[in-house]
Amino acid sequence: MTKAYRKEKEREIRRKDIIDAAEKLFFSRGFDNVSMNDVAKQAEMARGTLYLYFKNKNDIYAAIAIRAAKILGEMFSEVQPQNLTGIEKIRALSFTYYQFYKKHTGYYHAYYHSGVFDYKSSHNMEKLKEVRKINFQVVSDAIKEGFADGTIREDIDPVATTLIMLSMSNNVNNIIPATQMYMDEYELTQDELFESSLEMVLRSIEKQ
Repeated sequence: MTKAYRKEKEREIRRKDIIDAAEKLFFSRGFDNVSMNDVAKQAEMARGTLYLYFKNKNDIYAAIAIRAAKILGEMFSEVQPQNLTGIEKIRALSFTYYQFYKKHTGYYHAYYHSGVFDYKSSHNMEKLKEVRKINFQVVSDAIKEGFADGTIREDIDPVATTLIMLSMSNNVNNIIPATQMYMDEYELTQDELFESSLEMVLRSIEKQ
């Protein structure tokens, strides 16, 4: 083992320690309630050391979002080998995204909220952009498969449709107080709202 290799491995370990420490804080307190000082204390290192590995708090959050994107990608990959039609695959992928939100809530929020960061702001954001594009492509490709097998209308745009579906899914996952008020009033659960939203999307794109 060369000295250079050993130093690089040590750097990777230190970087992982920072991400792990920040992840615990962000998941328990929320992004806005965590400072770089908090992360440094949790990681048991000087605040200045953090900046040897990350530009700022957004950069660390982006690194966590990359982990999230990979988890979602792995969940999507489990849908791929199944013998499903295009419309069936869209249903399965939509359900998978909702399960990602339910089972990996902290990672979901990192994946979702990091979307407001400038993609040119750091190396991590550039890397996150590439992983996001892969996950996005899985859904738009499923729509194209639906064109080919005759289960999805051919007059819709795959990219626009994927964006609309993503927007609707995120609205269900991020319930605002006014929406929650109506849901409480009419005894509608989040699961029921998701299922209704999904059925509306599927009916709108399914080829009759």
